[in-house]
Amino acid sequence: MTRIQRNEGSETALEFESAMQDDQRRIAFDLLYAEHAAPVYRFALRLCGNPDDAEDLAAEALAQGFRRMSGFRGDASPRTWLCSIVLNQWRMLRRKRPVDDHRLESVRHVADTFRFEDLDLAHAICSLPPQLKEAFLLVKGEGFSHAEAAKAARVPVGTMYFRVHSAVKQLRNKLTVHPTSEEVAIHHEV
Repeated sequence: MTRIQRNEGSETALEFESAMQDDQRRIAFDLLYAEHAAPVYRFALRLCGNPDDAEDLAAEALAQGFRRMSGFRGDASPRTWLCSIVLNQWRMLRRKRPVDDHRLESVRHVADTFRFEDLDLAHAICSLPPQLKEAFLLVKGEGFSHAEAAKAARVPVGTMYFRVHSAVKQLRNKLTVHPTSEEVAIHHEV
């Protein structure tokens, strides 16, 4: 039986190689974070309306994305893939505990992410049913194509089109000023 002997030089080489791999992993994570942290956080905040939960969702998505990077197939953009992780994390969060995204504070956070001051619109977005809210935020909020949004939400493209259309229709209905019966009567008398 042959015995392999290690000398100090080979151990140093292994340590050096390990350090190089650690540095490369750190650089890879820094690049992922630099490019995607802000949009991933913004999407998470739009979904949940709570900055603390959004930070947790974004951090978890970035960490999971980095751990699973070797399994990334490239079927979608990295941003789409990371937003799908956020979406899944948010769905799990909603299952564990009720999320009240109708509070005024939540509505303000959502309005801030869109850079508009119309709290009625932000409240209408927050009050959409979860599936419609997800679809609307992916397509209209994040600018994904319907196909990219469908991949992120793991639904057929036709379903995504339907959900976005339904969300827009509900938003229009919520934001349209409907005259009271008195106003209608006065208008008909004139």
